[in-house]
Amino acid sequence: MPSLREAQKQLTRDTIVERALELFTGKGYAATTIDEIAAAAGTTRVTFYAYYPSRTDLMKDFMARVNAVLDRSSGPGRPSTAAELVDVVCSGELAGILAWIESRAALWPVFRPYLDVLSDAAAVDADVRSMLEAWNEEVISDMVRGMELAGRFPAETWHLRATLAYKQLDYVATLWTRRRLEPNREHAVEVLADSWHHLLCGAGS
Repeated sequence: MPSLREAQKQLTRDTIVERALELFTGKGYAATTIDEIAAAAGTTRVTFYAYYPSRTDLMKDFMARVNAVLDRSSGPGRPSTAAELVDVVCSGELAGILAWIESRAALWPVFRPYLDVLSDAAAVDADVRSMLEAWNEEVISDMVRGMELAGRFPAETWHLRATLAYKQLDYVATLWTRRRLEPNREHAVEVLADSWHHLLCGAGS
C-alpha cells in the first residue's frame, strides 16, 4: 500500500497531467507554456520540473497512460504488446474483429485525447515523434503477427495491410474524438470491422 507521501506525489502528478491535457487540447501543444500548466495545476514551475524535467517527459507520461488504459504491455524482446489483437487477426472472424474494435471504441473518450495531444506534440518535438511512431509500429506489428500465424497472404504484403488497417482505425477515432465530424459510432465501427475483415483476413477475396 502506497505511503501518504507517495499518494500525495501521485495526486500532484495526476493533477499536472489533467490540467496539461485540458490546456493542450484547448490551446494546442506549442502554444501552451509550462507556467500555464503549473498555474492551472495549483503548483509552481519548480514543482512541475521536479516531476517532469522536460515537456517530452510529460509526453512520455501521456503515452504510459494510454498504454495503461489499453492494457498494452511493454518491454524489450516482447513478441507482442497486445496479444488479444494478434489472436483476433489470426482467427480472422468478423465477429471477433468487431468485438475488439468496439471494445477500443468504448475507450476512445478516455485515451484518444492523450493520443491527439501526442500527435500535435510530434509535429514540433522529434523525440515525441519517434516515440509515437514506435508506438504506432507496435500496433501494426501485432496485426502482422496475426497474419503471419494464420499463414495468410504473401509475407511482403503484411506490413502494408496492417498499416492501412491501423490508419483506418486512427482516422475514424480521430474524427470521433476531435468532433470535426461525429459519425454514428456504431455504424463507423461496423464499417471499420468489415474493412478489416477484407484487408486482414481476405474475406471476399
